Amino acid sequence: MEESKKLLMSGKTFEALERLKKILPEFEGTSDEWKIHELIGAAFHDLGDAEGAAQAYFNAAKTAKYLVTQRSHYSNYLFALHYLNDLDREVLAQEHFFYNNLFRDVKKFSDYPTPKNKFSIGYISPYFVDSSAARFYESLLTDYDHENFIVKCFSLSNDQDHFTEKIKLHVDKFITLENISIEDAAQKIFNEGIDILFDLGGHTDGGMTLQIMSYKPAKIQISGIGYFDITGLKTIDYFLTDSYLSPIGAEKFFSEKLLRLSSNFAFTPSTAMKTNSELRIPNSELSFACFNNFMKINDRYLKVVKKILQQVDNSKIIFQDTTAIKSRQIELQRRIKTLKLPIDRVEIRCGNDNYLNDYSDVDIILDTFPYNGGTMTATALYMNIPVISLYGNSHYSRFGADILRLADLTELIASDEKNFVEIAVDLARDKDRLIELKKSLRDRLQKSKLLDTKNFVSEMEFNYKRMVNK
Repeated sequence: MEESKKLLMSGKTFEALERLKKILPEFEGTSDEWKIHELIGAAFHDLGDAEGAAQAYFNAAKTAKYLVTQRSHYSNYLFALHYLNDLDREVLAQEHFFYNNLFRDVKKFSDYPTPKNKFSIGYISPYFVDSSAARFYESLLTDYDHENFIVKCFSLSNDQDHFTEKIKLHVDKFITLENISIEDAAQKIFNEGIDILFDLGGHTDGGMTLQIMSYKPAKIQISGIGYFDITGLKTIDYFLTDSYLSPIGAEKFFSEKLLRLSSNFAFTPSTAMKTNSELRIPNSELSFACFNNFMKINDRYLKVVKKILQQVDNSKIIFQDTTAIKSRQIELQRRIKTLKLPIDRVEIRCGNDNYLNDYSDVDIILDTFPYNGGTMTATALYMNIPVISLYGNSHYSRFGADILRLADLTELIASDEKNFVEIAVDLARDKDRLIELKKSLRDRLQKSKLLDTKNFVSEMEFNYKRMVNK
């Protein structure tokens, strides 16, 4: 097992996976079997293999000895399911509903304090550092009504960066819950007298925020923004959404009540985004791109990309990962060859910290489906790159389209794969329209609901008051 870990740590993913498969029979039925499945899941993750990762994490949850470990691996399994193509929505919901069974023995808090003149709002996250989710929740922590609300942040990590420092300057209290038990973390939050606790983690990072919220340390608990789907946990009262992401009838797929706002989020560009205003003008070779996590790139999506390249002469596509894991690059190249995409018109890159500069190489972004891009989509638009996104059949597969809706760019929303190809091909062929769109994107965003953090925060706070006073 230790040798496999070393191989993974050194980037030798293929060798690690083969070794893990070879030694798995030795551990079957033992108390350490789950550790092998966990490592297999990590290997599949590093290969960008969503199906393999999901199965491995499920096996880890099934064979783990302790509940806390079972819960973490089951969260990883639920997260990985969203990468899969054509997974039935009802099946996905049922898998989430089962998660609540892992908390049947948890003793929940009661006797909550009576709300005071100022409502106390808590936000819990695996960490409060600059991240994809942070771009969508920053305004809730920096632009809130200090006269009527007290805001406290609960971080499960001591990790800090410039974003952490900014948050600390704005919120009323910042509490770190690292290196203490789940029960003690829940007790600390309860002791703070929180009226509403907002989960910003969901099933990310092994669902540790949800494990704390299973104790119900606040009378009213909400999830959303940091996670893109149902939690399955009955102690979560509300899930933040909007009518575009979750139309009437979507309730049956959620364990929470749906809190529908006019917008599910508002995007706050980072300082780096604001200072980067380079505009690429399309030349003789048109460059499509996908800057999403390679786990989101399935064969169905690649086949659609192939059709677009076939119909747009002098075009290429850049696939750029969100990680620097080399094995993902190799595996994606293998899949592209298998599907017979024109390899000479495909560029595959690892992720890097200076990705904002890489938008200068791009003319049009082709959003992934069914698991859309979130921050990458909003960032691309802010960087003057149009994004084409497919409107799917669930919350997480409509996220990209919702961003376009809020940005007043509904003409870039595709209703199905055929329409996705049509929109991409038409825009690529009409260079004048593409140039005009790119020149106007940032100004359009500045006037749109997508960047209207003031109204988003006001609407959220109106609902906070309504919930507490119910």
